[in-house]
Amino acid sequence: MNALYHGSELCEVDADGNVAAPAFLEAALSPGTDPEIVVAKHRADSCLIGYGRSHLATLAARAERRRLTEEDRGEEARGHYRRMRDTFGLCERMPRAGTGLRIPAAMRHLGRIDDLALFVGAGDSFEIWNPALALESEDEHFRALAEFRLRMRGSRSKGVQ
Repeated sequence: MNALYHGSELCEVDADGNVAAPAFLEAALSPGTDPEIVVAKHRADSCLIGYGRSHLATLAARAERRRLTEEDRGEEARGHYRRMRDTFGLCERMPRAGTGLRIPAAMRHLGRIDDLALFVGAGDSFEIWNPALALESEDEHFRALAEFRLRMRGSRSKGVQ
């Protein structure tokens, strides 16, 4: 059974990449779902994308359908090989660390994740954003979400509820 990820949460990340798993992510990782998480550089946005390991088969099938379509149009295979490298080479397992997760160092580097990470559900995957990059998004609703999460974090750190 594949997990469906929905919700968002701003989380602190320590120097080793350890982060408390957001509640929406924990709920999606309940028994019966894929216990292993893969994290990769997002192909289109300045963030990381995470999903259960079983989702790799879905990504491979999508890539093959796209390759066949491009082949039918007489297009060069170079784009296919780049997509495959991006999908299967620029990814790592994201180990569970107690009640949290550990974002691998290479992935933190590629996603420019520092001491905060904005986790955002995206259906069959979830995204991990540096909140400063989320604030630069062209999507006004996503920018507003990032602003809200950062403002709420600031209110909690000042003791405001």
